[in-house]
Amino acid sequence: MAAAEDILTQKILDLLLKQPEGLEVEEISNYLQAEDSDISPRGVRNILNKLVKEEKLKKNKKIQNEGRGKPPYIYFHPSKFPYDSVLGAIPEIKDYTIQTKSDVEEDDLEPDERQSQEQGRSVLERIAASHLQEEAYARAVIDTAYNLAQENPIDLLIKMTQWVVNDINQKGEEIQQLLDREVFEEAKRKADQLDYQIGWSRRYFQLFWRLDSSKAGIKGTLDLPLRFTQFKRGKRAFLDEPEARKILHKRIFGDKIIECWSKKTKPDKGVAGTDASVADIFLTQNPGSFIPRQPIIVTTSASALISKTDQEYQDFDISPDYLREYDDYQAARNGLVLAPALMNSIGTDRFKHSRMAAMELRQYVADFRIATGEARWRPLGDAPELGYKPNPSLIIRDGRVFPLVHRLGDYEDDTLYGQIVRNQIQKFVSVIHNTIFSPFGEIVYSGAVKIPQMSWLAPLVFWYLYNKKVQVNRKIVVTSEDVYKSPFADTAVSHLLFLGVAKHLQNFSPDILFTTCRVLRRFSDIALVETSLPVIIESEMGQPRLLQENNREDWQEFIEQHLENKQKQYQEPVLDETDYEPFLYLCTRIGAFMCYAAPTSAYQPIVTDDGGAGHFLIPRLEVAVDLHHQDSYERNLDKMLSWLAKGNWELDYAHTQSGFNSGDEQNSLPILVPSVTLIAHEAATFSSSKFREEVQDEIRDLIAELKRRVTKGSW
Repeated sequence: MAAAEDILTQKILDLLLKQPEGLEVEEISNYLQAEDSDISPRGVRNILNKLVKEEKLKKNKKIQNEGRGKPPYIYFHPSKFPYDSVLGAIPEIKDYTIQTKSDVEEDDLEPDERQSQEQGRSVLERIAASHLQEEAYARAVIDTAYNLAQENPIDLLIKMTQWVVNDINQKGEEIQQLLDREVFEEAKRKADQLDYQIGWSRRYFQLFWRLDSSKAGIKGTLDLPLRFTQFKRGKRAFLDEPEARKILHKRIFGDKIIECWSKKTKPDKGVAGTDASVADIFLTQNPGSFIPRQPIIVTTSASALISKTDQEYQDFDISPDYLREYDDYQAARNGLVLAPALMNSIGTDRFKHSRMAAMELRQYVADFRIATGEARWRPLGDAPELGYKPNPSLIIRDGRVFPLVHRLGDYEDDTLYGQIVRNQIQKFVSVIHNTIFSPFGEIVYSGAVKIPQMSWLAPLVFWYLYNKKVQVNRKIVVTSEDVYKSPFADTAVSHLLFLGVAKHLQNFSPDILFTTCRVLRRFSDIALVETSLPVIIESEMGQPRLLQENNREDWQEFIEQHLENKQKQYQEPVLDETDYEPFLYLCTRIGAFMCYAAPTSAYQPIVTDDGGAGHFLIPRLEVAVDLHHQDSYERNLDKMLSWLAKGNWELDYAHTQSGFNSGDEQNSLPILVPSVTLIAHEAATFSSSKFREEVQDEIRDLIAELKRRVTKGSW
């Protein structure tokens, strides 16, 4: 019975997703009965009421121009509900655009990762639309998933790395033979392709997995030529397999690619979520103004709380009171408002990243307010006022734990941009101290990443398919070139793998999750530019040696030598050594422990429907961890997964990978996200239908203050 209800529920959601104008109960029943005459209108009505109560559907009274009687309700999918934006109702605003956290992350994607995410999403849309599994790549992943799931991830990655080493060396030899035979045009074409593949290999194996190269006479783990030109000078790819295995044992956790997870942890004390957005607001101008219209950039953050009694609350941070106390420069440094005149002076690239850093700063402020009990929780719906300060045991960010702007060069920038970045990093450190290091009880600090910057699972999967020569319709699916350019990204590949394993599953209990193996990344992995890794410092005897990344003294020595080198190059340092303390702290102590996961119950309707409806994308889940206490890695992630396993997932249609729209809106794919992040998202995009009047007043006060500054002429 429960399975039948789940299937009918999914059919209703899918139907309303295709109806932007909404449908009445009778219309919904007619659509469904056309497919299955046994469906009763009463059963449909009961499910609709349940979905509205669970806020999986929205309803509005139908506007009637004539006639008597009570107007019927129109039911909407949440992504199609006609919200009235608070910004759109303010006369002083001429126009505005809002970028969500996912939009900003998407803008920063590398082209290859963007293409992989787009292709994966489009394929799943076509599968869902046709109710067939005819896409060769997807079919290959699904059909191979069960066997792949049993493989040891470290063993596979070692084999893949050795294959890449051999492949690069072989291709280099072939190109050299072409040159020897004076077949220059073909040699150049293949050399260009090899250069791309070497670049990809460096990013994947050396930057992500930290199989570092030799440097300054110190033997490395994985050596790769920078380009084919180095190959001509005798450089060859080489892997030190025993050393690589040691490194990967510190990076990869779990004996299998995919596991079924089911653990019980202590009951949570409430769970909070945060999101952020950046709005470009164009204010109305005085008649006859000749000043070109420029947007004022307003960043905001929002928080949501699901209490231990399952009541919902919001906190919305727009800070009009703070803005009145700050001048324009202070407002920008604190990530509140970026005035056009200030931002025009720092250049296009810095301007783009200033928006990102300011938005991240505001979200870290929201995280900090939750962790320190300073959030002003406003009840939603029928929830009562909180008579106490909640102390949630889990915070889930929309987006990754680490800052989007994180390089040392950005941190020490000498413009306004650098000050925003430093404030962002410092606030992140404050959040860490008040969550995973809190003396009042540890708070798990986590994130759900809908737009991963780099896929780590997909390349391994497609290499496996290539190595096994997997066939679909008697044709080998994956070529050697596909290994270097994964057709799909992790968000789609993880879903396809879980679906393939689900076809062999008997128990689809909601508290059992599919999870991938877990992966650890350090903040220091992303803190420096590619050419700085591995980090080399000089010993007291003047000899180069590897920096020990868990050693604070080594990092301090690195900064001292870094500043000395700047002075030797006649560059005046912007910061003192002590100014680097927050940055070095993160390099030494903080990591992100990550995996992909989804409830097995989400796959039962897909499996029973022969793979047709119900496909979705999966975000990367991650938790912040103390690198000096490895026992905290699994414990923190288990607490996050345990809360999600209680049914706290939502299919987020409105917040999918929006830039990867295939044009078929009726079959757009949702992302399976933690439910608490959806509540925060509504507020962060100014579109919540539940805004209390006081929040709307704060937004109007903010716009009035912006208008005052424009009128005064300071902008």
